[in-house]
Formats: sequence, C-alpha cells, structure tokens
Amino acid sequence: MPVSRERKNEQLQSFRELIAHSQAIVFADYRGLTVAQLEKLRRLLREQDASFVVAKKTLMSIALKELNRPAPRDTMTGPVGFAFLGEDIAAGAKVLRDFSKESGELFKVLGGILGPSVVDARGASALADLPSREVQLAQLLGAISAPMTSIAGLITAPHRDLIGLLQARIDKEGGASEAA
Repeated sequence: MPVSRERKNEQLQSFRELIAHSQAIVFADYRGLTVAQLEKLRRLLREQDASFVVAKKTLMSIALKELNRPAPRDTMTGPVGFAFLGEDIAAGAKVLRDFSKESGELFKVLGGILGPSVVDARGASALADLPSREVQLAQLLGAISAPMTSIAGLITAPHRDLIGLLQARIDKEGGASEAA
C-alpha cells in the first residue's frame, strides 16, 4: 500500500530532526538481520545517545539535501539503514563495529557522513577508534591549562628560590651556633 503524502511529510520531518541532532551518520546494510537483532542494535545505540532507522533512501536524500549535507548515492545502494550518532561519535561507532563483528556478514557498514564530508566504509569504521568524548574533553582541558600552569610556575619561581636561599642560610647559621 502506498504511503500517503502526509505520512511522507511526517517521516521527512523526523529525518530532518535526526540529521540536525547528529554529529555523524553511518550507512549500513542490514539484510539478513532478524527483528530481534535490529531491536538489540537499537537498544545498544540508544544507550550511547544514538539511533538506527530503516528509511526510504529517497526521503533520506531529500532531508540530507535540505540540511546541506551530502547524500552519497553510491553508498546508499540496496536496503540501507541509517545510524545517527550523537555527541559521542566514538561510542556509537564502537557499538556499530562490535555489532558488525557479532553478526558476521549480516550487518555491514557501507559509509557515512561526518560533518560536511562523506566517508567510505573504512572511514566510518575508523570513527570507532576515536577517543571517547570524555577523553577528548580531558585532552582539551589539559591543553588549555598547560600554559597557565607554566606561567604560574614561572611567577612563583623567584619566591621559591628566595625561600630556599633563606632556609639554607638559616640552616647554615643554626648549624654554626650549635658548633660553637
């Protein structure tokens, strides 16, 4: 039964929202997976602020184009599912990689979109090798605080040196009065 124009518009709006809130989109061939396996994948992705949708490629292409994202036609061949990865791209990509290994040849990553760029299957799979969001934030904080720590050390160095000299003098004087 054909999908009504109203239903297509609802789906298109839903896809726009998913795309707008995603940091990356990964395309995957899901042929051969059971409903239970797809539900398991969706549950695992939800835990990582991600989702997996089976959608009509034409509607997804329209939504991508409307949001100025590339729509790689060559990657989207055959039945394609779309994984929308949230803030922590690496966590969602790791779920996809692990699920792909677990399901054997039934689930294959085909490619994806990272920002304005299209990535191939290897590039989409490499997203799983990125450090987690927490690690990236810690690295950023370390990079920001390192110069300030150095400046604080430079500012306090003369005071430390002066205190060290005075303490050495006290020790020397105290040691000399005990000997006398």
